[in-house]
Amino acid sequence: MPRTTSIRTAAAAACRRPGRALARWIPPTVAIVSGGCANPPAAFDAPRPWAEPISDYLTVGEERFPGGFFRDVNDLAVAGDGRTDRLWIGYGDATRNMGTAMPIEFRFFAGPDDPEVRIARVIAGPPELSAAQGAAQRTPGDTGEEHLGSFRLISSPDGTHLWQPGIDSNDPDEAWTQAKPAPQRLIEGNVFRLEHRGGEPVWVKFRSIPGGEHVHDVAHFDGALWAVGSGSAHRGEWESGRIFRYLWRSLDGGATFETAHRVMYPDLGKGDTRFRQLLPIGDTLYAFGYVNPFVDGGPLEGRHITIRDGVIRDLEGPFSRVVVDRAWPLTRTLGLLVSRETEDPGRVFALDSSGFRELTGLAGVRLIDVTPDADAGAVLLLTASRDDETARAVHRLPLDAMDAPDLVLELPGIDATSIALWRGDLFIGTGDGRVLRSPRSR
Repeated sequence: MPRTTSIRTAAAAACRRPGRALARWIPPTVAIVSGGCANPPAAFDAPRPWAEPISDYLTVGEERFPGGFFRDVNDLAVAGDGRTDRLWIGYGDATRNMGTAMPIEFRFFAGPDDPEVRIARVIAGPPELSAAQGAAQRTPGDTGEEHLGSFRLISSPDGTHLWQPGIDSNDPDEAWTQAKPAPQRLIEGNVFRLEHRGGEPVWVKFRSIPGGEHVHDVAHFDGALWAVGSGSAHRGEWESGRIFRYLWRSLDGGATFETAHRVMYPDLGKGDTRFRQLLPIGDTLYAFGYVNPFVDGGPLEGRHITIRDGVIRDLEGPFSRVVVDRAWPLTRTLGLLVSRETEDPGRVFALDSSGFRELTGLAGVRLIDVTPDADAGAVLLLTASRDDETARAVHRLPLDAMDAPDLVLELPGIDATSIALWRGDLFIGTGDGRVLRSPRSR
């Protein structure tokens, strides 16, 4: 399949061919508003400094790890409705175990005109919960995690909530679980659900995922909450090199999980395997994972499954060995994926009920992050040029013309790592721990 080299070329081509909309990508339940060439999409003004929400974290990191650590605001997520919505940030470093060095907390902004960062309380035990959910908290906002990111806004019969998977428990939480009475030293993982109590946002912690050394993603599907990650049932399995990729299911809103599926890396102690991303599309839930033969070397390979009508099957076909880096649900019937293969990383695919399709109009860029622009029937994409990694930009991708993105903002000299559209303006997380604000052009 031919690959285009310029994202602007694709957009220009769409303008020369009016009516080019890819009808098969229009979800039947979504009203699409075209951003056609006669009415080009609104752009944004140049980003301005707005907030420095993790300055204390940066200070501790520089003292503990002068050789380097993750300084970025790795995720931005908006949750709430109307005037009560808030902007949440992801940060931390699971490689350096920054959550063991200091509490990693849920930090948020209350309004787009208020750059003061706030910390939400985490409910992690009695009296509000029947039992402790990990080690004693050092601060009211202590999560027991090394890193926060990968927020998921999930709608279910009990409402719409923001969720956070527990990517990597800190040392105190791991020691607390291993001290539980059991024949073996157990492994557990966390999930967190955002609630509002007394008009204030609070996060409820569930240390409820058996075997969850790493919990990477959560999704609601077919009446249940699902999670994916990697780990082992107990330290005996883990230390003997028996590493599994996991799929878990909860029927009580995250309070308890059961193991629905797990598969071990085939060679003891010689590699890693994980399910990393979940994507519900119509009547099918996709779980995307990989195997990593890091001891003997060799490329990562995809290992994916589908869940439909309660049956788990291995994914078949050309996409079955593609390694998925990230996945974003755009609508109930449409998703976006980006690959992380060694030879050709950063390929972008759309997935709907008819299958996978590579978006050749995005072949010239590396996709970093996605945020919805529902009023325009589109999503905004944070990208880096494949020819120049420092050349970052934001494009709008109409859902009815997914090979025809429009450039809406260039980011010269900005190490942009995440984006979120909040009450009309664009907020940009950076690699040096800042949040910038880019007002919509009036």
